[in-house]
Amino acid sequence: MKTRIKLLLFAMAFILSSCESWLDLKPVTQATEEQIFSTAEGYRSTLNGLYKNMGKSSLYGKNLSFAMLDGFSQQYDLSPENNGAEEFQACGEMNYGQVQLAASIEKTWMAAYNVVANANNLIQNLVENTTPELFEFGAMERNMILGEAYACRALMHFDMLRLFAPAPISDDGANYVPYVEQYPNIQPAGISVKECINKVITDLEQARELVFDFDTSALAMNAVCTGDARFYNKFPSYTELASKPSALTDFFKGRGYRLNYYSITALLARAYQYAERYDDAFEAADAVLKFKYEASQWDKFTFYEFKTTGITNGTDNRVSTFEGKSNLRLVDNLIFAVYNAKAYDELNLETYFLKESTGFVGQYFVVRTDDIFKSSKGNDESANDIRYTKMIFMAQDKYPVSGKWFYHEDEAMRKKNVTILPVIRGTEMQYIMAEYYARKGNWTEAANSLNEIRRARGCWDDISFDKWEDFVKELIIDARREWISEGQLFYLYKRLNADVDFGKGVKRPFKRQEAVVPMPASQSM
Repeated sequence: MKTRIKLLLFAMAFILSSCESWLDLKPVTQATEEQIFSTAEGYRSTLNGLYKNMGKSSLYGKNLSFAMLDGFSQQYDLSPENNGAEEFQACGEMNYGQVQLAASIEKTWMAAYNVVANANNLIQNLVENTTPELFEFGAMERNMILGEAYACRALMHFDMLRLFAPAPISDDGANYVPYVEQYPNIQPAGISVKECINKVITDLEQARELVFDFDTSALAMNAVCTGDARFYNKFPSYTELASKPSALTDFFKGRGYRLNYYSITALLARAYQYAERYDDAFEAADAVLKFKYEASQWDKFTFYEFKTTGITNGTDNRVSTFEGKSNLRLVDNLIFAVYNAKAYDELNLETYFLKESTGFVGQYFVVRTDDIFKSSKGNDESANDIRYTKMIFMAQDKYPVSGKWFYHEDEAMRKKNVTILPVIRGTEMQYIMAEYYARKGNWTEAANSLNEIRRARGCWDDISFDKWEDFVKELIIDARREWISEGQLFYLYKRLNADVDFGKGVKRPFKRQEAVVPMPASQSM
Protein backbone atom coordinates (compact mmCIF):
# COMPACT_ATOMS: atom_id res chain seq x y z
CA MET A 1 0.00 0.00 0.00
CA LYS A 2 1.25 3.44 -0.90
CA THR A 3 0.03 6.46 1.02
CA ARG A 4 0.10 10.08 -0.03
CA ILE A 5 0.67 12.55 2.77
CA LYS A 6 -0.81 16.00 2.61
CA LEU A 7 1.99 18.19 3.88
CA LEU A 8 0.47 20.09 6.76
CA LEU A 9 1.94 23.12 8.43
CA PHE A 10 3.66 21.93 11.56
CA ALA A 11 1.31 22.80 14.41
CA MET A 12 3.02 23.46 17.70
CA ALA A 13 3.56 26.38 20.08
CA PHE A 14 1.59 24.96 22.97
CA ILE A 15 2.64 25.80 26.48
CA LEU A 16 1.40 23.88 29.49
CA SER A 17 1.60 26.46 32.23
CA SER A 18 -0.15 24.03 34.56
CA CYS A 19 -2.21 20.85 34.26
CA GLU A 20 -5.30 23.00 33.81
CA SER A 21 -3.97 25.70 31.48
CA TRP A 22 -3.23 24.87 27.87
CA LEU A 23 -2.83 27.68 25.38
CA ASP A 24 -4.70 27.57 22.11
CA LEU A 25 -3.24 25.94 19.03
CA LYS A 26 -1.20 28.33 16.94
CA PRO A 27 0.07 27.15 13.54
CA VAL A 28 3.70 27.84 12.84
CA THR A 29 4.93 28.53 9.33
CA GLN A 30 8.11 27.06 7.94
CA ALA A 31 9.71 30.48 8.26
CA THR A 32 9.35 30.44 12.05
CA GLU A 33 10.06 26.77 12.70
CA GLU A 34 13.80 27.39 12.96
CA GLN A 35 13.13 30.03 15.59
CA ILE A 36 10.87 27.72 17.60
CA PHE A 37 13.52 25.02 17.65
CA SER A 38 16.22 27.40 18.81
CA THR A 39 15.09 27.40 22.45
CA ALA A 40 14.34 24.80 25.09
CA GLU A 41 10.91 26.36 25.58
CA GLY A 42 10.19 25.73 21.90
CA TYR A 43 10.85 22.02 22.35
CA ARG A 44 8.78 21.91 25.52
CA SER A 45 5.80 23.62 23.92
CA THR A 46 6.02 21.42 20.82
CA LEU A 47 5.91 18.29 22.96
CA ASN A 48 2.87 19.60 24.82
CA GLY A 49 1.26 20.21 21.45
CA LEU A 50 1.39 16.48 20.70
CA TYR A 51 -0.59 15.72 23.84
CA LYS A 52 -3.11 18.49 23.22
CA ASN A 53 -3.90 17.12 19.77
CA MET A 54 -4.52 13.68 21.31
CA GLY A 55 -7.31 15.24 23.37
CA LYS A 56 -9.35 16.33 20.36
CA SER A 57 -12.65 14.63 19.52
CA SER A 58 -11.13 12.68 16.62
CA LEU A 59 -8.77 10.87 19.01
CA TYR A 60 -9.07 10.24 22.77
CA GLY A 61 -11.51 13.07 23.31
CA LYS A 62 -14.37 11.10 21.77
CA ASN A 63 -13.78 8.66 18.89
CA LEU A 64 -11.19 6.50 20.66
CA SER A 65 -12.95 6.66 24.02
CA PHE A 66 -16.63 6.92 24.89
CA ALA A 67 -18.17 7.22 21.42
CA MET A 68 -17.07 5.38 18.30
CA LEU A 69 -15.07 2.50 19.77
CA ASP A 70 -17.52 1.71 22.54
CA GLY A 71 -20.25 1.78 19.93
CA PHE A 72 -18.33 -0.86 17.98
CA SER A 73 -17.90 -2.97 21.14
CA GLN A 74 -21.68 -3.08 21.74
CA GLN A 75 -21.44 -1.36 25.13
CA TYR A 76 -24.50 0.73 24.32
CA ASP A 77 -28.07 0.40 23.20
CA LEU A 78 -27.87 2.78 20.26
CA SER A 79 -31.38 2.22 18.98
CA PRO A 80 -33.06 5.29 17.40
CA GLU A 81 -35.23 5.95 20.46
CA ASN A 82 -32.09 6.35 22.59
CA ASN A 83 -29.71 7.98 20.14
CA GLY A 84 -31.01 10.05 17.27
CA ALA A 85 -27.66 10.37 15.51
CA GLU A 86 -27.30 8.19 12.42
CA GLU A 87 -23.52 8.12 12.88
CA PHE A 88 -23.75 6.45 16.28
CA GLN A 89 -26.45 4.05 15.19
CA ALA A 90 -24.02 3.07 12.43
CA CYS A 91 -21.35 2.50 15.12
CA GLY A 92 -23.60 -0.02 16.83
CA GLU A 93 -24.33 -1.68 13.50
CA MET A 94 -20.62 -1.52 12.56
CA ASN A 95 -21.68 0.01 9.27
CA TYR A 96 -18.35 1.62 8.43
CA GLY A 97 -19.56 2.88 5.06
CA GLN A 98 -22.23 5.15 6.54
CA VAL A 99 -21.41 8.69 5.44
CA GLN A 100 -20.98 10.41 8.81
CA LEU A 101 -19.19 7.45 10.39
CA ALA A 102 -16.82 7.11 7.44
CA ALA A 103 -15.97 10.80 7.82
CA SER A 104 -15.25 10.34 11.54
CA ILE A 105 -13.04 7.35 10.82
CA GLU A 106 -11.07 9.37 8.29
CA LYS A 107 -10.66 12.22 10.79
CA THR A 108 -9.26 9.78 13.32
CA TRP A 109 -6.75 8.47 10.79
CA MET A 110 -5.69 11.99 9.78
CA ALA A 111 -5.42 13.23 13.37
CA ALA A 112 -3.30 10.25 14.45
CA TYR A 113 -0.85 10.61 11.61
CA ASN A 114 -0.70 14.36 12.13
CA VAL A 115 0.52 13.66 15.69
CA VAL A 116 3.02 11.20 14.20
CA ALA A 117 4.30 13.78 11.71
CA ASN A 118 4.73 16.38 14.44
CA ALA A 119 6.45 13.84 16.70
CA ASN A 120 8.86 12.96 13.90
CA ASN A 121 9.68 16.61 13.31
CA LEU A 122 10.36 17.05 17.02
CA ILE A 123 12.51 13.90 17.16
CA GLN A 124 14.59 14.91 14.15
CA ASN A 125 15.24 18.39 15.48
CA LEU A 126 16.21 17.04 18.91
CA VAL A 127 18.59 14.49 17.43
CA GLU A 128 20.12 16.65 14.71
CA ASN A 129 20.03 20.20 16.06
CA THR A 130 20.42 20.18 19.85
CA THR A 131 22.99 19.60 22.53
CA PRO A 132 22.26 19.06 26.25
CA GLU A 133 23.44 22.59 27.05
CA LEU A 134 20.29 24.06 25.48
CA PHE A 135 18.09 22.64 28.26
CA GLU A 136 17.67 23.69 31.88
CA PHE A 137 18.26 20.14 33.13
CA GLY A 138 20.78 19.26 30.45
CA ALA A 139 20.87 15.77 28.98
CA MET A 140 18.18 14.55 31.39
CA GLU A 141 15.61 17.03 30.06
CA ARG A 142 16.62 16.54 26.43
CA ASN A 143 16.30 12.78 26.79
CA MET A 144 12.95 13.11 28.55
CA ILE A 145 11.46 15.17 25.71
CA LEU A 146 12.94 12.84 23.11
CA GLY A 147 11.66 9.76 24.92
CA GLU A 148 8.15 11.16 25.21
CA ALA A 149 8.14 12.03 21.51
CA TYR A 150 9.07 8.43 20.63
CA ALA A 151 6.33 7.19 22.97
CA CYS A 152 3.72 9.48 21.39
CA ARG A 153 4.69 8.18 17.97
CA ALA A 154 4.42 4.59 19.16
CA LEU A 155 1.04 5.10 20.83
CA MET A 156 -0.52 6.61 17.71
CA HIS A 157 0.80 3.86 15.45
CA PHE A 158 -0.28 1.17 17.91
CA ASP A 159 -3.88 2.34 18.04
CA MET A 160 -4.06 2.74 14.27
CA LEU A 161 -2.74 -0.83 13.99
CA ARG A 162 -5.32 -2.11 16.46
CA LEU A 163 -8.09 -0.31 14.60
CA PHE A 164 -7.23 -0.73 10.92
CA ALA A 165 -5.47 -4.12 10.79
CA PRO A 166 -6.33 -7.63 11.95
CA ALA A 167 -5.15 -8.74 15.38
CA PRO A 168 -2.23 -11.21 15.40
CA ILE A 169 -4.65 -14.08 16.09
CA SER A 170 -6.24 -13.39 12.66
CA ASP A 171 -3.19 -12.07 10.84
CA ASP A 172 -3.08 -12.91 7.14
CA GLY A 173 0.45 -11.59 6.57
CA ALA A 174 -0.73 -8.73 4.34
CA ASN A 175 0.43 -5.13 4.65
CA TYR A 176 -1.80 -2.63 6.44
CA VAL A 177 -0.94 0.62 8.23
CA PRO A 178 2.36 2.39 7.60
CA TYR A 179 4.86 3.13 10.36
CA VAL A 180 6.12 6.61 9.60
CA GLU A 181 9.53 7.44 11.05
CA GLN A 182 10.65 10.42 8.98
CA TYR A 183 9.36 13.97 8.54
CA PRO A 184 8.23 14.60 5.93
CA ASN A 185 7.48 11.23 4.34
CA ILE A 186 5.44 11.64 1.19
CA GLN A 187 4.81 7.97 0.39
CA PRO A 188 5.03 5.69 3.42
CA ALA A 189 4.18 2.09 2.58
CA GLY A 190 1.91 -0.12 4.63
CA ILE A 191 3.66 -2.91 6.52
CA SER A 192 2.65 -6.20 8.09
CA VAL A 193 1.02 -6.50 11.50
CA LYS A 194 4.08 -8.23 12.93
CA GLU A 195 6.51 -5.64 11.58
CA CYS A 196 4.34 -2.78 12.83
CA ILE A 197 3.94 -4.07 16.38
CA ASN A 198 7.69 -4.74 16.55
CA LYS A 199 8.34 -1.11 15.60
CA VAL A 200 5.90 0.02 18.30
CA ILE A 201 7.82 -2.04 20.85
CA THR A 202 11.19 -0.75 19.65
CA ASP A 203 10.03 2.86 20.02
CA LEU A 204 8.57 2.23 23.48
CA GLU A 205 11.69 0.43 24.71
CA GLN A 206 13.85 3.30 23.50
CA ALA A 207 11.46 5.82 25.03
CA ARG A 208 11.56 4.10 28.42
CA GLU A 209 15.33 4.21 28.51
CA LEU A 210 15.37 7.89 27.61
CA VAL A 211 12.92 9.01 30.33
CA PHE A 212 14.37 6.75 33.03
CA ASP A 213 16.81 9.23 34.56
CA PHE A 214 14.19 11.93 35.07
CA ASP A 215 11.22 9.82 36.12
CA THR A 216 13.18 7.80 38.68
CA SER A 217 14.71 10.90 40.28
CA ALA A 218 13.46 11.86 43.75
CA LEU A 219 11.61 14.98 42.64
CA ALA A 220 9.95 13.27 39.70
CA MET A 221 8.74 10.48 41.98
CA ASN A 222 7.19 13.18 44.18
CA ALA A 223 5.23 14.25 41.11
CA VAL A 224 3.69 10.81 40.52
CA CYS A 225 3.34 9.43 44.04
CA THR A 226 -0.48 9.62 44.09
CA GLY A 227 -3.33 10.14 41.65
CA ASP A 228 -3.79 13.66 43.00
CA ALA A 229 -0.10 14.38 42.39
CA ARG A 230 -0.15 12.99 38.85
CA PHE A 231 -3.30 14.72 37.68
CA TYR A 232 -3.94 17.69 39.97
CA ASN A 233 -0.48 18.76 41.17
CA LYS A 234 -1.64 18.18 44.76
CA PHE A 235 1.38 16.75 46.52
CA PRO A 236 1.18 14.85 49.84
CA SER A 237 2.68 16.56 52.85
CA TYR A 238 5.52 14.05 53.07
CA THR A 239 6.93 15.04 49.66
CA GLU A 240 9.53 17.70 48.96
CA LEU A 241 7.23 19.25 46.36
CA ALA A 242 4.60 19.94 49.02
CA SER A 243 6.98 22.17 50.96
CA LYS A 244 8.77 23.55 47.92
CA PRO A 245 6.53 23.44 44.81
CA SER A 246 8.98 25.56 42.84
CA ALA A 247 11.56 22.76 42.97
CA LEU A 248 10.01 21.62 39.69
CA THR A 249 8.59 24.06 37.16
CA ASP A 250 5.14 23.40 35.72
CA PHE A 251 6.51 21.66 32.63
CA PHE A 252 7.79 18.81 34.80
CA LYS A 253 4.55 18.34 36.74
CA GLY A 254 1.26 16.79 35.69
CA ARG A 255 3.10 13.58 34.82
CA GLY A 256 -0.15 11.63 34.61
CA TYR A 257 -0.84 13.53 31.40
CA ARG A 258 2.54 12.63 30.00
CA LEU A 259 4.09 9.38 28.83
CA ASN A 260 6.42 8.94 31.77
CA TYR A 261 8.49 5.89 32.69
CA TYR A 262 5.60 4.07 34.35
CA SER A 263 3.00 4.78 31.66
CA ILE A 264 5.47 3.79 28.95
CA THR A 265 6.11 0.54 30.83
CA ALA A 266 2.34 -0.04 30.99
CA LEU A 267 2.03 0.59 27.24
CA LEU A 268 4.89 -1.84 26.70
CA ALA A 269 2.95 -4.46 28.64
CA ARG A 270 -0.03 -3.82 26.35
CA ALA A 271 2.16 -3.99 23.21
CA TYR A 272 4.04 -7.13 24.31
CA GLN A 273 0.72 -8.84 24.93
CA TYR A 274 -0.52 -7.81 21.48
CA ALA A 275 2.67 -9.22 19.97
CA GLU A 276 1.98 -12.48 21.85
CA ARG A 277 5.10 -12.02 23.97
CA TYR A 278 3.27 -12.98 27.13
CA ASP A 279 6.29 -13.43 29.40
CA ASP A 280 7.51 -9.92 28.56
CA ALA A 281 4.00 -8.53 29.02
CA PHE A 282 3.77 -10.11 32.46
CA GLU A 283 7.12 -8.69 33.56
CA ALA A 284 6.23 -5.18 32.40
CA ALA A 285 2.78 -5.27 34.02
CA ASP A 286 4.24 -6.68 37.23
CA ALA A 287 6.87 -3.93 37.31
CA VAL A 288 4.16 -1.26 37.10
CA LEU A 289 2.05 -2.83 39.85
CA LYS A 290 5.01 -3.46 42.15
CA PHE A 291 6.20 0.11 42.09
CA LYS A 292 5.69 1.78 45.46
CA TYR A 293 6.85 5.18 46.56
CA GLU A 294 8.28 5.51 50.07
CA ALA A 295 8.75 8.87 51.72
CA SER A 296 12.06 7.92 53.27
CA GLN A 297 14.12 4.93 54.25
CA TRP A 298 12.70 5.20 57.79
CA ASP A 299 9.00 5.56 56.93
CA LYS A 300 8.11 2.37 55.10
CA PHE A 301 4.62 3.38 54.09
CA THR A 302 3.17 2.69 50.66
CA PHE A 303 1.86 5.90 49.18
CA TYR A 304 1.57 5.00 45.55
CA GLU A 305 0.35 2.04 43.58
CA PHE A 306 -1.95 1.43 40.62
CA LYS A 307 -3.84 -1.63 41.85
CA THR A 308 -7.56 -1.53 42.56
CA THR A 309 -7.10 -1.55 46.32
CA GLY A 310 -10.02 -0.79 48.57
CA ILE A 311 -13.69 -0.76 47.72
CA THR A 312 -13.94 3.02 47.29
CA ASN A 313 -10.83 3.46 45.17
CA GLY A 314 -11.63 7.09 44.57
CA THR A 315 -15.35 6.78 43.89
CA ASP A 316 -16.50 8.99 46.79
CA ASN A 317 -18.23 5.98 48.28
CA ARG A 318 -19.94 7.95 51.04
CA VAL A 319 -21.38 10.58 48.70
CA SER A 320 -24.89 9.72 47.58
CA THR A 321 -25.31 12.25 44.75
CA PHE A 322 -23.28 12.65 41.60
CA GLU A 323 -23.04 16.40 42.22
CA GLY A 324 -20.85 15.61 45.23
CA LYS A 325 -18.53 13.15 43.51
CA SER A 326 -15.09 14.60 42.95
CA ASN A 327 -13.21 11.64 41.49
CA LEU A 328 -15.25 10.06 38.71
CA ARG A 329 -12.05 9.22 36.83
CA LEU A 330 -10.71 6.96 39.62
CA VAL A 331 -7.36 8.69 39.32
CA ASP A 332 -5.59 6.49 41.88
CA ASN A 333 -5.91 3.63 39.39
CA LEU A 334 -5.25 5.75 36.31
CA ILE A 335 -1.77 5.47 34.78
CA PHE A 336 -2.01 7.75 31.75
CA ALA A 337 -4.67 10.12 30.50
CA VAL A 338 -4.90 12.91 27.95
CA TYR A 339 -5.95 16.37 29.10
CA ASN A 340 -8.46 18.68 27.45
CA ALA A 341 -9.11 21.89 29.35
CA LYS A 342 -12.24 22.63 27.32
CA ALA A 343 -13.52 19.07 27.13
CA TYR A 344 -17.14 19.74 27.94
CA ASP A 345 -17.58 22.36 25.21
CA GLU A 346 -15.19 20.98 22.60
CA LEU A 347 -16.45 17.40 22.86
CA ASN A 348 -20.11 18.43 22.96
CA LEU A 349 -20.64 16.31 26.07
CA GLU A 350 -23.93 17.95 27.03
CA THR A 351 -25.47 16.48 23.88
CA TYR A 352 -24.56 12.93 24.89
CA PHE A 353 -24.92 13.12 28.68
CA LEU A 354 -27.80 15.55 29.24
CA LYS A 355 -28.96 15.28 32.85
CA GLU A 356 -32.50 16.54 32.69
CA SER A 357 -35.19 16.77 30.05
CA THR A 358 -35.39 20.10 28.22
CA GLY A 359 -37.67 18.88 25.48
CA PHE A 360 -34.62 17.85 23.48
CA VAL A 361 -34.16 14.22 22.45
CA GLY A 362 -30.52 13.52 23.24
CA GLN A 363 -27.95 11.38 21.56
CA TYR A 364 -27.52 9.21 24.62
CA PHE A 365 -24.93 6.48 24.96
CA VAL A 366 -27.25 4.22 26.93
CA VAL A 367 -25.17 1.60 28.73
CA ARG A 368 -26.51 -1.95 28.41
CA THR A 369 -26.51 -2.40 32.17
CA ASP A 370 -28.92 -5.36 32.15
CA ASP A 371 -26.34 -7.39 30.22
CA ILE A 372 -23.07 -5.95 31.49
CA PHE A 373 -23.72 -6.51 35.18
CA LYS A 374 -24.81 -10.14 34.94
CA SER A 375 -22.35 -12.67 36.32
CA SER A 376 -21.34 -15.81 34.44
CA LYS A 377 -23.96 -17.60 36.56
CA GLY A 378 -26.65 -15.20 35.40
CA ASN A 379 -26.84 -13.28 38.69
CA ASP A 380 -27.44 -9.54 38.68
CA GLU A 381 -24.45 -7.93 40.46
CA SER A 382 -25.48 -4.33 39.87
CA ALA A 383 -26.57 -3.81 43.48
CA ASN A 384 -23.03 -4.45 44.75
CA ASP A 385 -20.65 -3.41 41.98
CA ILE A 386 -19.64 0.21 42.44
CA ARG A 387 -19.11 0.48 38.70
CA TYR A 388 -22.90 0.48 38.61
CA THR A 389 -23.95 1.94 41.96
CA LYS A 390 -21.40 4.76 41.92
CA MET A 391 -20.51 5.13 38.23
CA ILE A 392 -23.80 4.89 36.30
CA PHE A 393 -26.02 7.97 36.16
CA MET A 394 -29.71 7.84 35.26
CA ALA A 395 -30.10 10.72 32.80
CA GLN A 396 -33.62 12.12 32.80
CA ASP A 397 -34.28 9.44 35.44
CA LYS A 398 -34.53 6.75 32.77
CA TYR A 399 -31.36 6.46 30.67
CA PRO A 400 -28.37 4.68 32.28
CA VAL A 401 -25.29 6.52 31.03
CA SER A 402 -21.69 6.58 32.17
CA GLY A 403 -21.27 8.69 35.28
CA LYS A 404 -17.67 9.27 34.25
CA TRP A 405 -18.99 12.09 32.06
CA PHE A 406 -21.44 13.55 34.57
CA TYR A 407 -21.86 17.32 34.15
CA HIS A 408 -21.39 18.94 37.55
CA GLU A 409 -23.15 22.24 38.12
CA ASP A 410 -20.07 23.38 40.01
CA GLU A 411 -17.54 24.46 37.40
CA ALA A 412 -14.50 23.54 39.49
CA MET A 413 -15.84 20.04 40.11
CA ARG A 414 -16.75 19.65 36.44
CA LYS A 415 -13.32 20.77 35.37
CA LYS A 416 -11.68 18.31 37.74
CA ASN A 417 -13.41 15.33 36.13
CA VAL A 418 -14.31 15.68 32.47
CA THR A 419 -11.00 17.24 31.44
CA ILE A 420 -9.24 13.90 32.09
CA LEU A 421 -9.47 11.47 29.16
CA PRO A 422 -8.34 7.97 30.32
CA VAL A 423 -6.00 5.96 28.09
CA ILE A 424 -4.55 3.20 30.32
CA ARG A 425 -5.37 1.94 33.83
CA GLY A 426 -3.70 -0.17 36.46
CA THR A 427 -6.61 -2.59 36.12
CA GLU A 428 -5.35 -3.49 32.66
CA MET A 429 -2.02 -4.54 34.17
CA GLN A 430 -3.94 -6.94 36.43
CA TYR A 431 -5.83 -8.27 33.39
CA ILE A 432 -2.53 -8.83 31.57
CA MET A 433 -1.13 -10.78 34.51
CA ALA A 434 -4.34 -12.80 34.86
CA GLU A 435 -4.18 -13.75 31.19
CA TYR A 436 -0.54 -14.76 31.55
CA TYR A 437 -1.45 -17.12 34.39
CA ALA A 438 -4.39 -18.53 32.41
CA ARG A 439 -2.18 -19.22 29.38
CA LYS A 440 0.17 -21.13 31.71
CA GLY A 441 -2.76 -23.15 33.09
CA ASN A 442 -2.36 -21.56 36.52
CA TRP A 443 -6.08 -21.11 37.01
CA THR A 444 -5.80 -20.29 40.71
CA GLU A 445 -3.56 -17.26 40.20
CA ALA A 446 -5.60 -16.14 37.20
CA ALA A 447 -8.75 -16.21 39.30
CA ASN A 448 -6.98 -14.46 42.19
CA SER A 449 -6.06 -11.59 39.88
CA LEU A 450 -9.64 -11.11 38.71
CA ASN A 451 -11.12 -11.61 42.17
CA GLU A 452 -8.84 -8.91 43.56
CA ILE A 453 -10.41 -6.45 41.14
CA ARG A 454 -13.92 -7.72 41.82
CA ARG A 455 -13.55 -7.32 45.58
CA ALA A 456 -12.16 -3.81 45.18
CA ARG A 457 -15.23 -2.98 43.10
CA GLY A 458 -17.66 -4.48 45.60
CA CYS A 459 -18.25 -8.01 44.25
CA TRP A 460 -17.42 -10.56 46.96
CA ASP A 461 -18.71 -13.65 45.16
CA ASP A 462 -15.37 -15.10 44.02
CA ILE A 463 -15.12 -16.64 40.58
CA SER A 464 -13.18 -19.74 39.51
CA PHE A 465 -12.51 -21.64 36.30
CA ASP A 466 -10.35 -24.45 34.97
CA LYS A 467 -10.26 -23.88 31.22
CA TRP A 468 -9.33 -21.10 28.82
CA GLU A 469 -12.82 -20.46 27.46
CA ASP A 470 -14.23 -19.84 30.92
CA PHE A 471 -11.34 -17.54 31.83
CA VAL A 472 -12.01 -15.43 28.73
CA LYS A 473 -15.68 -15.14 29.67
CA GLU A 474 -14.83 -13.92 33.17
CA LEU A 475 -12.19 -11.51 31.88
CA ILE A 476 -14.67 -9.95 29.46
CA ILE A 477 -17.42 -9.71 32.08
CA ASP A 478 -15.14 -7.60 34.26
CA ALA A 479 -13.62 -5.57 31.41
CA ARG A 480 -17.08 -4.62 30.14
CA ARG A 481 -17.70 -2.94 33.51
CA GLU A 482 -14.24 -1.47 34.11
CA TRP A 483 -13.89 0.08 30.66
CA ILE A 484 -17.33 1.63 30.23
CA SER A 485 -16.87 4.72 28.03
CA GLU A 486 -13.08 4.28 27.79
CA GLY A 487 -12.79 2.65 24.35
CA GLN A 488 -10.66 -0.41 25.19
CA LEU A 489 -13.19 -3.23 24.96
CA PHE A 490 -13.25 -3.37 21.14
CA TYR A 491 -9.55 -4.19 21.10
CA LEU A 492 -9.97 -6.94 23.72
CA TYR A 493 -12.69 -8.72 21.76
CA LYS A 494 -10.63 -8.44 18.59
CA ARG A 495 -7.32 -9.60 20.10
CA LEU A 496 -8.87 -12.72 21.65
CA ASN A 497 -11.36 -13.39 18.85
CA ALA A 498 -13.85 -13.70 21.71
CA ASP A 499 -17.62 -13.83 21.67
CA VAL A 500 -19.28 -10.41 21.57
CA ASP A 501 -22.72 -9.88 23.08
CA PHE A 502 -24.72 -8.25 20.28
CA GLY A 503 -27.95 -8.40 22.29
CA LYS A 504 -31.14 -10.34 21.64
CA GLY A 505 -29.35 -13.59 22.38
CA VAL A 506 -26.69 -13.17 19.69
CA LYS A 507 -23.14 -13.92 20.89
CA ARG A 508 -20.33 -14.46 18.40
CA PRO A 509 -16.85 -13.15 17.54
CA PHE A 510 -16.55 -10.19 15.23
CA LYS A 511 -16.62 -11.04 11.56
CA ARG A 512 -13.46 -10.00 9.74
CA GLN A 513 -15.19 -7.06 8.07
CA GLU A 514 -16.28 -5.88 11.53
CA ALA A 515 -12.98 -6.40 13.33
CA VAL A 516 -10.85 -4.63 10.69
CA VAL A 517 -12.05 -1.08 10.21
CA PRO A 518 -11.41 -0.14 6.56
CA MET A 519 -8.70 2.43 6.03
CA PRO A 520 -9.97 5.70 4.52
CA ALA A 521 -10.12 5.64 0.73
CA SER A 522 -7.89 8.72 0.45
CA GLN A 523 -5.52 7.51 3.20
CA SER A 524 -4.72 11.14 3.83
CA MET A 525 -2.47 12.09 6.70
